[in-house]
Amino acid sequence: MGMEEKAPEYEYSKVPTKAMIAESPEKPPAYGYGVRHVQLLICLLSLTVNFIARGHLGVTVVAMTSPRDHALVLDTNTSTNYVENITISNVSINGVPSMDSTEDPFKRFDWPKSTQEMVLGAFFLGYCIMTFPMGIVAQRWGGKIPLQIALFFNGVISLLTPWLTNWGGWKAVCACRIIQGLSQAGVYPSIQTLLAKWVPVSERASLTSYVYTGSIVGTVLSFQLSGFLSESKWGWPSAFWVVGLICLISFALLTVFGSASPAVHKTISDEEKNFILGRIDDGKVRRLKTPWKAILRSKPLWGTLATHVGSGTSFVFFFTQVPSYIHYILGVDVRSSGLLSSLPYIVSFFTNITFGTLSDFMTNRNIISVRNARRIFNSISQVGVAISLICAAFTTSTVVGVLCLVCSMGCHMAMHVGWMVNHIDLAPNFSGTLMSIGNTLMNILNVLLPVLVSYVVTDMKNQIQWRIMFFTVAALTLTTNALFLVLMSADTQPWNDVDECDTSLEDAEIKQKKETKENQ
Repeated sequence: MGMEEKAPEYEYSKVPTKAMIAESPEKPPAYGYGVRHVQLLICLLSLTVNFIARGHLGVTVVAMTSPRDHALVLDTNTSTNYVENITISNVSINGVPSMDSTEDPFKRFDWPKSTQEMVLGAFFLGYCIMTFPMGIVAQRWGGKIPLQIALFFNGVISLLTPWLTNWGGWKAVCACRIIQGLSQAGVYPSIQTLLAKWVPVSERASLTSYVYTGSIVGTVLSFQLSGFLSESKWGWPSAFWVVGLICLISFALLTVFGSASPAVHKTISDEEKNFILGRIDDGKVRRLKTPWKAILRSKPLWGTLATHVGSGTSFVFFFTQVPSYIHYILGVDVRSSGLLSSLPYIVSFFTNITFGTLSDFMTNRNIISVRNARRIFNSISQVGVAISLICAAFTTSTVVGVLCLVCSMGCHMAMHVGWMVNHIDLAPNFSGTLMSIGNTLMNILNVLLPVLVSYVVTDMKNQIQWRIMFFTVAALTLTTNALFLVLMSADTQPWNDVDECDTSLEDAEIKQKKETKENQ
């Protein structure tokens, strides 16, 4: 009784709020190789095959429209034209092939440069029309479906193109390319959506750069395949047939083994799923509403979109015009044109992987901030392209010209850890939508680009005319990169989370600005 009872001790703590949980989430342990790497390999394959289907015509069209292997001699005595020692089977008159020979029904066409530009640009017309709608499809139903659409339609159309061309000439080719462009409009938004779902933050730059090597590998293979097959005994139609079969095989692999996200994958472990998400998964699949008003008001996004347009335009310029530039200015035949124009992409394959690995290495070890990493690598990309374009415009040497193109494309690959991964930085939940917005703006210029080239480069062997185009593209690239440096951010935007965006968007924006200043 003399001893006082000691009151029990209780530990009092604040009830965790949503904000507290967001600030200190439970981070799962690291996970090694697993299902995500298989899914990213499928993404790599899909991107590669789509670029083969997209890019092979840049070389194939040269084989389809090579100069006639005959001579027209003027008979001045009779004031009429007659043909001496010609091969009629290889002649097409007014774009319609001659059917006099039974050896090969697929003939070469007499298409002027302006017609060739229309054929090459038709793909981007279809691509531009459907980019934004397909981005919405990727956002709402996942990245797998648009990739399936692209591979299936490109496969079928590629198989049919030789017969349709024989029937309808360049108009039929344009129609086929428009359909292929329509179906491929969702490729990049889909890839971006899948990357946001499958790549953990700590591996974002490196794994993203690995997947996007598909554009490089696809370009190289498209040049090599089209050059080899066009010169083979099966002629240029075989390039379309082989590409069609590859597309359909890839479609089957994606359909059977691909998955839109870790949440719907049937065999992925909980440990790997949690590592990818960066938190313990609660098992809920969220379908978020797109905050369009907040997206359009975002200054960092507009900085990213600006360099997206400049970078994409310069890439398409190389993609569609390099084979012609090498062929006419550097004097290389069709087979060598495919080989030499592939060299820049072979080098860029290795620089792409190097940039991604280096970026993750420096940011994960806090050597530089993520924001500065995006700035540095994006500047390497855009400034390197501009300088290389300017240098290439003043040479007639094959060695020097190819070296400039190699440097240009090698530097260009830094964009994958610059503006391209920045879409995921800003809003991983809407990265596919952001990519579709940028691609829509970019493809407006890409549709106009062949028209501009046809007006500026009226003489394919006039280097001064090519020089004007090179300078124009270089100026666009430098200007848009400057806008990116000024406006960009690497922080996840408040509107990425719809719940917070609906209630306290302004407060979240103020808090984010303070955190950004502290990090700098």
